[in-house]
Amino acid sequence: MKRLIYLLLPLVPGVSCSPSSSSAHIASYQLVSEMDEALLNKRVSRTFEEFIASPGYRTSRDVWKGAAIEWYDPKQTRVEILLNQQRGRLYIKNQIAMDFPACSGKSGSHDTPKGSFRISEKKLEHRSTLYGAFVNAAGDVVKGSVRASDKSPAGTTFQGTKMPYWMRFNGAIGMHTGPVLRDGASHGCVRIPPEACSIIYEKTAIGTPVIVK
Repeated sequence: MKRLIYLLLPLVPGVSCSPSSSSAHIASYQLVSEMDEALLNKRVSRTFEEFIASPGYRTSRDVWKGAAIEWYDPKQTRVEILLNQQRGRLYIKNQIAMDFPACSGKSGSHDTPKGSFRISEKKLEHRSTLYGAFVNAAGDVVKGSVRASDKSPAGTTFQGTKMPYWMRFNGAIGMHTGPVLRDGASHGCVRIPPEACSIIYEKTAIGTPVIVK
């Protein structure tokens, strides 16, 4: 339908690039926008069952939100990380508020431990104290993907990797934004897309349960 509207515009009698025809173009574009919005709403309105049953669920980067996303009750909120699915779920009052992609630790070398934990620290802006890069006085990266314990090149200092929306829940392991690959790739933390991580950060508090399974 979108293509049909664009193709028909030049064929309408009297339609030109003159100011008098601009309203016709605007009306058509508004119609297209309304159609796009309707399609988007239809996609967003998928039930949770339909969402997780889709063939691409395991590899999807889509975020599903339910009605519970509007609630705020940290004492009745929990986060679950599903390692096999590489996805996570935010529960509020035992209702699924959000289902989101997640990227846990690299299998075999930096596995994210399973278990029941609680958020013990929250920081909007945080940097890793273990992994990062060596930078020079100008702040330029001289050597990346290093440990803080590695020997630094002359004239450089260690700068930890940025971990916004940091939520520590198991020792040095926490949830934060970062590259979300569709298989485990982190040093043990759980990376979450910013559009989902910011909501989790807003809805949780110190003591909120985090279940990794």
